[in-house]
Amino acid sequence: METRTGLAGLLPDAPIVLEQRRLRIRDVAGIPSLEVCVHCADRPCVAVCPHNALVTFPNGRVELVEPRCTGCGHCIAACTFGAIRRATTLNIAVKCDACAPVGGAPACVPACPTGALSLVVR
Repeated sequence: METRTGLAGLLPDAPIVLEQRRLRIRDVAGIPSLEVCVHCADRPCVAVCPHNALVTFPNGRVELVEPRCTGCGHCIAACTFGAIRRATTLNIAVKCDACAPVGGAPACVPACPTGALSLVVR
């Protein structure tokens, strides 16, 4: 699996690292599909984390606090969108955090070739 540091040349099933933020594109029946956290209203991943590694912000964004994560996998099992996965090299969970620490809009919004993604603030 190849890691990319930019938006050019995106490949299905290749993780993308943008300023330490993570998202993933998968090939689903020949169609590129973005695995992205939708920051659910019920947040099952937050509820099951025994180490409080997933934090909900007032605007509804859910972010993983990596130093708290032990890689137990409870959040991975709880995520109904498959947006959380294990980073085997780090032995922790990784997920999209909407690029909030980087600032501006999430990187996936301008990178979407069909314009299907948008940022909705609750």
